[in-house]
Amino acid sequence: MRKIVIGILTRVSGNVNANEIDGDRIRIKKLVSTSGEVYPFVSARAVKRGIREKFVEWGFEVDPFRIGEGNKLADSGDPIRYIDNDLFGYLYIAGKKQIPRQAPVSLSPIIAVEHTPIEIDFGGRFPRETGSTNPTPFEIEVADFIGLLKVVITERVGIFTETERTNQEKNWQEYIKESKLEKQGDVYIFSGDNDDNRIKRITALLHILLNEGWAYPRRANNLTMADHVSAIIYAGEKLYPIWKAFKEYQFDKGLVPFNIQEDKEFLKVYDLKSGLIPKKDIKKLATWLVSGKWNED
Repeated sequence: MRKIVIGILTRVSGNVNANEIDGDRIRIKKLVSTSGEVYPFVSARAVKRGIREKFVEWGFEVDPFRIGEGNKLADSGDPIRYIDNDLFGYLYIAGKKQIPRQAPVSLSPIIAVEHTPIEIDFGGRFPRETGSTNPTPFEIEVADFIGLLKVVITERVGIFTETERTNQEKNWQEYIKESKLEKQGDVYIFSGDNDDNRIKRITALLHILLNEGWAYPRRANNLTMADHVSAIIYAGEKLYPIWKAFKEYQFDKGLVPFNIQEDKEFLKVYDLKSGLIPKKDIKKLATWLVSGKWNED
């Protein structure tokens, strides 16, 4: 199966994805090793939330969620209409029946690459009317760290199986009648310009992931945008842990410590502090993932 494997080093500053509140202190999400080292992180859910907001700016529809069991919000389970149901998968629950879609796009949390001290920032909640009551003080755990985000995108974007069909508002037969979907063997796929639709979704994801960035959930008082340092990208059939190359890579020498012998390969490291990834590279990757063919440079 074709894959695009990405490692992104990105800077995170503040408390962009808070953990629980302990008394008057807002905790930061963090892992603690057996030796006591602290590794703050941002959850994959927070990253996906930011990417979903960017999808709307690109003109895509995202899942508004439905009222599910127990009057709770639940996945709509319509990957043809909603781009996030396609890329990030879903778990559709109806009574005792559960219908999952395995996500073609997998994201890890953004975890600090080295031990990072946690600092304390102080704040206060002030009353609306001056002089009515004293402000309520509180503490916020904050950190400034370089984190690693790992991403795997498979060719299953825009391809659906019978086991993923749900009781959504519009069923797949209606999409087939509207020429938006067609059945090819054991799978369903966008019809007509299906390659085009799939390429558009992957292209948008890659642009947001690598070039545009996203806003983190906690941004009421601070600018909390993704601030990338560098990225390494591999396209092929394997699942290489290419992010390990960051420890040895030197931008001035341009050497990648991986010897990948394949007829059709793509392995590059980008310095995102000095510029964006070329649009032609992103289009090349998206087209290859869908068609298996490389564009002629």
